Amino acid sequence: MHRIASIEQIQGRSGNRSPKKRDEGELIPSARGRVRVNMEDGGSFIISSLKAYRLGLEEGGEVAEEAYTEILQSLRTACMQKCGALLGNRDYSVKRMREKLCDAGYPACIIDEAVEKLERAGYLDDLRFAQSFVRSHIQDRSRLRMIRDLAQKGISGEVIEEALDAVGEEENLEEAQRSQIIRILRKRGFDPGTADYEEKQKTMAFLHRKGYPTEMIRRLTGSGEDW
Repeated sequence: MHRIASIEQIQGRSGNRSPKKRDEGELIPSARGRVRVNMEDGGSFIISSLKAYRLGLEEGGEVAEEAYTEILQSLRTACMQKCGALLGNRDYSVKRMREKLCDAGYPACIIDEAVEKLERAGYLDDLRFAQSFVRSHIQDRSRLRMIRDLAQKGISGEVIEEALDAVGEEENLEEAQRSQIIRILRKRGFDPGTADYEEKQKTMAFLHRKGYPTEMIRRLTGSGEDW
């Protein structure tokens, strides 16, 4: 048996519909309402208020094994449908997919199963995600900036380097970064031939924060030969 610690009503964007009333006066929750059921073992899940009512779920009560199995199966189906909807719009890293499913209220055991299935089927692939990200931003972000951004998305350092190396064989990363710096300097109205020491230092610090290589920054801010 599984014991319920608490049940929380979840308010939707437009509010939950008012409960229906049977002839004898009993209130029936709306199918659009949702509740978060917190279990005593630390797990939790979100289901419709109507389903919770039909299963007789209540705080301090117990969930029979058969009902609990039914709940988990329903959550598995809904979770995979959610994954399909998310992946239909864009690619996701494993970490970001986990975050989205967690935000949607699915329990950890269901999320683990879903992510494992998606990885086996090739729908989730951090290397492919990283390579696509690098290709999309090779013209507008420095190598270091892409490394930082991918790390924030949960991509491991090893996978990031592999993605950069793979894309680097297709694209000239160094030339792309050089072009980016030149565009930035021109946009700022920076002329390496007339800029004074203070302006150069300020511009170099700005480019460093953007993540561009030190030697490239020095070369492009200290001489007009590369322009």
